[in-house]
Order: sequence, then C-alpha cells, then structure tokens
Amino acid sequence: MKTTHVDRREFIRVSSAATAGLTMTSVLHGQTQGANDRLRIGVIGCGIRGNYLISEIFRLTDLNVEVAAICDVWKVNLAKTAATVAARQGKAPAAFARYADLLAVKDLDAVMIATPDFGHTPIMIDAIKLKKDVFVEKPMATDLEQAKTAMALARQHKTIVQVGSQRRSDRRHQAGAKLIQSGILGKISEVETAWHDSVPRWARAYDDVRPEDVDWEQYLMGLPKEPFSAVRFRRWHFFKDFTLGTPSLLGSHLIDVALWFMDDPLPSSAVAHGGVYVWKDGREHADTLDCILECPKGFIVNYSSRLSNKHAVPEAIFYGTKGTFDTESWTARGEGGGADALKEPVTVPKPAARSNSSPSAVPAADGQTAEPQNDPRIGGEGHVRNWIECVRSRATPNAPVEVGFSHSLAGILCFKALESGRRQIYDPKTMQIQAG
Repeated sequence: MKTTHVDRREFIRVSSAATAGLTMTSVLHGQTQGANDRLRIGVIGCGIRGNYLISEIFRLTDLNVEVAAICDVWKVNLAKTAATVAARQGKAPAAFARYADLLAVKDLDAVMIATPDFGHTPIMIDAIKLKKDVFVEKPMATDLEQAKTAMALARQHKTIVQVGSQRRSDRRHQAGAKLIQSGILGKISEVETAWHDSVPRWARAYDDVRPEDVDWEQYLMGLPKEPFSAVRFRRWHFFKDFTLGTPSLLGSHLIDVALWFMDDPLPSSAVAHGGVYVWKDGREHADTLDCILECPKGFIVNYSSRLSNKHAVPEAIFYGTKGTFDTESWTARGEGGGADALKEPVTVPKPAARSNSSPSAVPAADGQTAEPQNDPRIGGEGHVRNWIECVRSRATPNAPVEVGFSHSLAGILCFKALESGRRQIYDPKTMQIQAG
C-alpha cells in the first residue's frame, strides 16, 4: 500500500478550524481538534514586549497554541517568564539563554522575536533558514543589507512573517487607509507624523543586573567584543550599536501609517536635524529631532520626535488640496483646502471593541509596566491572531516582510541623514543608499 507523507506545516494548514471549518483530525478520524494540531511557538526575548506577546498568545484560546520554548540572555527574565508560562498553560516551556538552542527544539513551528532592535534581523534570518515562521517586533531591521537578506529569504521560503506594526491590524486604520487612497483629499503634498513624550521610561534600573546572570557574549551577537556593561544592557535604547534612535524605536509605527495610507512604501530620500538637548544621561541618540522623507509619488513625510514635552498632537495628519485628515479625529474636512475643498466632513467610525481586548498595561517579567504610549495596543490582539491564522492558512498577514522592509528603510535613511548631516538617497533599482 502506498504511504503518503503529510508535512507538519501542511497538516497545520489543512487542519486549521479558522480557515477550513474543520480539522484534519476530524476529516481522518471524526474527532475534534486536539494536541496533534497544536501550534508550538518559541519566544525569543522575555522583557516587556516578549511578555506582552506571550499574554496575547494566551488570550487566543480558540487557536490551540502552545508556548513551547522561551529564550533570554538574562537569567532573571528567563526564570520569571518560565514561571508565568508554566502557570498559564500548565506546562513549563523549554528555556534557553541562546536563541540557536531554541531554534533547534523539535517540532517548533514558529518564533516571536522581541529582543533589542539590533538582534531582530539576524535571528529572523536564522529562523527563516530553518523554515520557521516569524513574528518580529519593529523595527524589523537596523541594517539595510540584513533587511534585504531577510526579505529575500522570506520570499524564497514562503515564510509567514508578521512585523510588529500593530496598526496594520486595526480596523480603523485599515478603513482610514482606504479613505485616503480614495482620493478624498485631492493631491496630498505632506504628511506630518509625531511621537512626543516627557517621561523617562527608558531610565531602567540596572543595579540588580549581575554579570554572572547575563550571557553577555550572546547578547552582543555579531558586534565587536566589549566588557560587560549593565547600563548598556538595560538602557540599550541609548546606544547606536543597538538601535537607530527614535525614528526606528517610535517613528516606525507612524511613518508606516503615512507610507501605508499613501500607498508609497519606499522613501526616495531623507534629511534630518536634531541633537541631545535635554537628557544629558549618557545617551548617544538625539532626544529631539525632525526628519523629512521624500517619496516617489511627490509628497513628504515629516517625522518629529521630542522627549522633553508631550503636548498632544495627532499621530498623523494628511494635508491635501481638498482638505485635511488626521488620526485623532479620524475625520476628513475641507479645512485648508482650495476652491474645491470638501463641503461636508467624512468620519471613519470607531469599530466595536473586540470581546477579549484590554487596554490595561501589561506587567513585564523585569518588574516594569509597559505604558500605553510606549507599548501601542492598537490592533495588538488582532495582530497576533492574524499572524497565527496565517501560519495555519499560509495566507499573507497584515504586516508582511515588505512592510518591515519599508519602515526599516525609512529609519535607516533618517539615522544616516542625522549622522552625516547630508541628504540620503535610496535607489530602488540597486537597493542601495548613498549621500546626496
């Protein structure tokens, strides 16, 4: 008799109740979804974001997902998160300090990457090579060559990649994108985006970090060796080795909204200006800056960030010849338009809340709380759900690898422009950046 081999991924795809209406198990044996259909997830990075993602996984009780393995270079985070996972699912996850050991776990279907920014793409590349699906926090990349490699590999292996741009799974943002793309504002020449704050949430305590509790060599990954530093470990947001500053840390969400709504994903150039004007705390990145990205369709995106004053402004404002739209009022109005300005306002209605959504802050394994502005909840549960459903169905998720490449390119352009003091130009044919 001929024996047919069913690949595990194909088994999961076919068996998904979310996409097929019945499971492979029920097809073959008349049974309901069980342990053989379970999706086994590994989480790399057990800080604020990693624990937030784990909490979202546990809310998806209808999708049969198990947190099978976790990884963190800091023993403190690893132990606390392991205890949390064991208590929630009644089964302890495998726990590792090195992500390669996690990737080697048998029957691991997918991974979620929530490390400091510089680790996102190298881990993602290694996971894709091992045919694991990936959820990667933003920014997807801090290095252009790594971003190109990750995108090429994901396309080659048909990997389901979801980038942590949660607004892509928010129904109001989705409707807003359609409204702007309808041409309601006429010719749009500028999009203003901004993320301001004044609370030093980045000033994480580090007096409890002992070198013997940290796998420092693994933390540095491919970076040059250097002596252990608790400050550089806990306050990595300050340093150019580990991230590209606020355009990537914060601006990636809002710049993504601008490029998405305008349907113009690859900026052609950038200039930037700013500096460390307020927080003399050892940071290398500017605490105040403005970046201007020019886009091929003929408009600019102005990203502004200050960490000294959080006077409220809309996250994004679109200026067109027929009027203005912003993501605070969610209304297109004729204000500012010319002779053919909109006569009546058009509002994108707020969708009904998801039944299992919660706007409350999430306690992290390191004892901190992720505040809503630092930990955007927009589409959070829906974003993780969308990824899981796409892992099963093999459909394209809401924020695929191309979305990650887009916001990564924008952040890299802004960083290079500020560092060099010169305009940076991106050539989409060669996929290279050069100074103008």
